[in-house]
Amino acid sequence: MIQLKNVSKIYNKGIHALTNINLSIDKGEFLFLVGPSGAGKSTFIKLLLKEEEPTEGSIVVDHQDITKMSRRKIPYHRRNISVIFQDFRLLPNKTVYENIAFAMQVIEASSKDIRRQVPMVLGMVGLSDKAKQYPHELSGGERQRVSIARAIVNNPSILIADEPTGNLDPETAWEIMKVLKQINRRGTTVVMVTHAKDIVDTMQQRVIALEKGRIIRDEHRGAYGYED
Repeated sequence: MIQLKNVSKIYNKGIHALTNINLSIDKGEFLFLVGPSGAGKSTFIKLLLKEEEPTEGSIVVDHQDITKMSRRKIPYHRRNISVIFQDFRLLPNKTVYENIAFAMQVIEASSKDIRRQVPMVLGMVGLSDKAKQYPHELSGGERQRVSIARAIVNNPSILIADEPTGNLDPETAWEIMKVLKQINRRGTTVVMVTHAKDIVDTMQQRVIALEKGRIIRDEHRGAYGYED
């Protein structure tokens, strides 16, 4: 599913964001990417999305070496990888339904597919009754659920969750984690970047720990391991 071989990323002025990363992530895995600020987590995500290019090494996603991918194919690659952000990034002047439908309109999905798919994902995240509301009318947890629904509406094979519980209270955060686990059980690979020690320690999933651009720990049923 995802394989990084000898991947390094060096920015201008010789800043080593990632150094000699070797990592394989299987289809359907759920893993946490942890580490202190500046460890290389954001660079890791940007490389997977092909927003950045590695200085060295290769990155294979769904059997394609994306380091050799032509510019023309990048939009199609990104359709298979969705991202959930800490700050939701919803369109304020669109309803919940319209926010999710917009993600399908971007890839030129048919009106028929949109009418079928949007209610289905709204039901999956427990927001069927909020379809006509606007983001400012929702709680933080509800807005994050909308962003999750938008991320999965096009059936991506990989879901990257970038600090998805960072702005939420503990109870709401756990509700979001239940939704992510449900999505994972349906076969979507989930890579979650987080500083939420309690969530990582409780869920006992695979943990990849980065520090100063290097993988210092790769544990199945791992713990957070940092004191933030």
